[in-house]
Amino acid sequence: MFDAYARVFHPVYLGGGDEWTRINWRTVAEQHGTIAHAAMSWQTITGTHRPGYDPEEGSLPQPEARVLASILRNHTTTPDVCWFAIWDGYGDEGRPPPGIELLDAYRNMVVLHGPIDAAEARFGTTPHHRGGGYSANLWWPDDHTWCVATDIDLKSTYVGGSAACIDAILTDPRLEAFPIPDTHFFGWTADTINPHPPYGT
Repeated sequence: MFDAYARVFHPVYLGGGDEWTRINWRTVAEQHGTIAHAAMSWQTITGTHRPGYDPEEGSLPQPEARVLASILRNHTTTPDVCWFAIWDGYGDEGRPPPGIELLDAYRNMVVLHGPIDAAEARFGTTPHHRGGGYSANLWWPDDHTWCVATDIDLKSTYVGGSAACIDAILTDPRLEAFPIPDTHFFGWTADTINPHPPYGT
């Protein structure tokens, strides 16, 4: 348990090569006449299950990983010793390098260690991701003062830490983040403010 938690939303990156446009969820919600809030889903703010463009799913984009690492560096005594767990299920092209195996009933992980700057590392190659590859799914410092989690099926990342740590994330203009309680629910019915689009639309 941590003192506070934040949900960091993966932005949409449109473009290619050296030309990318970053669009956050609040902007998309405004364009669709919906409301941006901590429990929103991509489907409820766009009003469709097939908007034609999506944030990265299951991977924290590299620019956001870099920003988050720069913030979290100030909230640990062990920035040079961090742990990174990557799902061992992306397929041959997305497999992480050999490391400590963390066996789980649902998802096996490979655990690596390194300095906090390694949060920018990408694993495998995935063309539709900006820069290619996947981020680590879990990362935390050796002193356990915070933890970052990016589930393989989600378009947002969750961070737990001290109140000061989470406040630094929430107030950084380079990230789009909302505070959440430790009981935060992120299933299909979590958004009780925006209407849910019918399945198949």
